[in-house]
Amino acid sequence: MNKQKIKIIIAITSLIICITQISQTYAKYIESKEGDTDFTVAGWKILINNQDITTGAELSSLINPVYENNNNVATGVIAPGSEGYFDLEINATNTEVSFNYNISIMPSQQSAVSDLVVSAYKIGNGPITQVNNGLNNLTNTIHYNDSNKIVNLRIYFKWKEGEGEQMNNTADTNASINEGTGKLVVRAAFTQIAN
Repeated sequence: MNKQKIKIIIAITSLIICITQISQTYAKYIESKEGDTDFTVAGWKILINNQDITTGAELSSLINPVYENNNNVATGVIAPGSEGYFDLEINATNTEVSFNYNISIMPSQQSAVSDLVVSAYKIGNGPITQVNNGLNNLTNTIHYNDSNKIVNLRIYFKWKEGEGEQMNNTADTNASINEGTGKLVVRAAFTQIAN
């Protein structure tokens, strides 16, 4: 073989080796992986009078009115001039997010006693706060990191008699004769604080 052919073979062989080395040096490695990322979901368990609000239980079944002693009215019933209270305990011990609560209590349209009203409320051991004809938008915040996440509310009610009453004596009597029921609408709303 002549020298020229040998040079061409060596040049081609060198070029092939060089191209192979360059492609290996600049090769990109591509690989993909897939997996799940697990997130722990914050707990949302608020109890009203020991009942989880998410169970769909009616709030009315959780409220037990206590009637103040009246020598002229039988125990466990209400009549014109009667007063009493009921308690609401909001327990957020197992809740891991901050939220606002809003309590509203108003006379019911279905009540046979339109003079049955909320007269006052008390939060925990705080003072009694007087209200007129209902409790509208009692709002506060419970933070997820509060040391005490239990709020005790005492709601005072009365059957107005005399000043400010809507029902006259005949209407009072008819409510009793027709075996009517005195009702208050209690609304409790809980909203997570997002930011």
